[in-house]
Amino acid sequence: METTKQSSLNKIRLLYFFFRFSTGSLIPFMPLFMSSCGFTHEEIGRLQAIRPIVTMVSAPFWGALSDRTGKKKLILISTFLISAICRLSCAFFKDDIQQFAVALCLTSVFYAAVTCLLDSIVVSSLNSKERLNFGKLRLWGELGNGISSTLMMSVCSNEAYGFEHLFVVHGITAAVAVVFMLLCTPSNKHNQNQAKQTTKANGSCNNDTIDWRRSLLDVFTNAEIASILGAVAVTGCSISVLENFSYINIKSLYKAHGQENVLGQEISMYRVFHTCGGMLTWYYSGTWQKKLGPNGVIIASLCCVPLIFFLYAGVGDGLDVRTKIGFAMAEATRSAIFAAMWSSATIRVNMICPPHMTAVLQAIMDASYRGVGSTVGAYVGGFLCKKIGIANTFTLIGKGFVSLLCGALFLSSQVKSNAPK
Repeated sequence: METTKQSSLNKIRLLYFFFRFSTGSLIPFMPLFMSSCGFTHEEIGRLQAIRPIVTMVSAPFWGALSDRTGKKKLILISTFLISAICRLSCAFFKDDIQQFAVALCLTSVFYAAVTCLLDSIVVSSLNSKERLNFGKLRLWGELGNGISSTLMMSVCSNEAYGFEHLFVVHGITAAVAVVFMLLCTPSNKHNQNQAKQTTKANGSCNNDTIDWRRSLLDVFTNAEIASILGAVAVTGCSISVLENFSYINIKSLYKAHGQENVLGQEISMYRVFHTCGGMLTWYYSGTWQKKLGPNGVIIASLCCVPLIFFLYAGVGDGLDVRTKIGFAMAEATRSAIFAAMWSSATIRVNMICPPHMTAVLQAIMDASYRGVGSTVGAYVGGFLCKKIGIANTFTLIGKGFVSLLCGALFLSSQVKSNAPK
C-alpha cells in the first residue's frame, strides 16, 4: 500500500514538472515577445489584462462544471490542449494587435480551467496530513518552470533562433504535458465516484439535489474565505505589475549600457534565483504552516510584498554587481511570496470549503489572483509605467502597499481595543 501511495505521489510530481515545463517555455516571455513586436508599454498592459479579465469570468464556470459533472480529467486535458493551440496561434498575428488580442482571449478562456483544476485534483487526493506536503509536490512544477524558462531565455536571445522557436518548443512540451495528464490524473469515473461519495456524506442522493446557490452564498459570506480571496487578489495585483514590466525594465537597462549581448544569459541567471526562491518556499511551506498556521503565512506573505518592489526599483541606473544582486534577490523574493501565499491559501480554502465545491472555489481563488488582481495590476502598471516610468512605478506601488499595510494594522488595533472585554 505504501509503495502504491509513493507511486501515486511520484506521478503527481512528474505531472507538475512537465506541466510547468510547458508553460514556462513561453508564458513568462510573452511581454518580451510583445515588446519585440513593437507594442508600447500601454498596449502590453492592455494585452496582458486580457487573460485576467477572461479568467475572472471563465475560471468559476470551469470549476462549477467539473464539480457538477465529475469529469475533471476530461475538462483539464481538453482545456489545456486547446489553450496551447490558441497560444501558438499568437505567433502568426504579431503584426496585427487586434488578431493578437483575439488569440490571447481564446487562450485565456480555456487556460483558465487548467491550474485551478490541477491543484484541486491533487489536493482532493490527499488526506489532511498529506495536504501540508502539497508544497513539496508543487515545487516540482517550480523546478520544471525554472529549467524551461532558463533554457528558453538562452534560445530567444540567440540571434540564430529568436522568439519564434519558443512557440515550437511550447507546442512540443505541451503535447508531452498532455501525455502525463493522461497518465497521472485519476479517471473521470474515479472523480465521479468521489463526487457521489461526497454527496452522500452531505446527506443528498445525487448531485442535482445540492443547493448550489445556497452553497455559493455560504462560501461568500464566510469571513475567512472572503479574507483569503482578498489577500490573494491583492497579491495578484502586485505580482502582475512585476511580471508584466520587470523584464522589460531589465532589458531597457541592459540596452542603455550596451550589454544586450549578455542579456539572455543573465536573465537566465535571474530565472535560476526565481526558481530557487520558489522551490525552497514550496518545500518548507508545510513546516511554516504548522508553526504559523495557513492564515499566518498568508499575512506574512502580504507584509513582504513591498520588498519586491523596492528591490526592483532600488537597483539604480547603473549595471554593476549591486544592481544584478538586486535583480536576483527580487526574482527570488517574488517567487517565494507567490509560493507561500498560494500553498497556504489552497490548503486552507480546501479545508474550510464545502466538500462538493473544491474545484469551483479553487477556480474562484484563481480568478481572484489571475482575474481581479492581475487585471487591476496590468492596467495600473501599464498606465503608471507610461506616465512616470517603470522604476518610479515600482517605488510608488511599494510605498502605497506599505501605507495600506500600516492602515490595516492600525484599524485592526483599533477594533481590538474597542472590543468588549
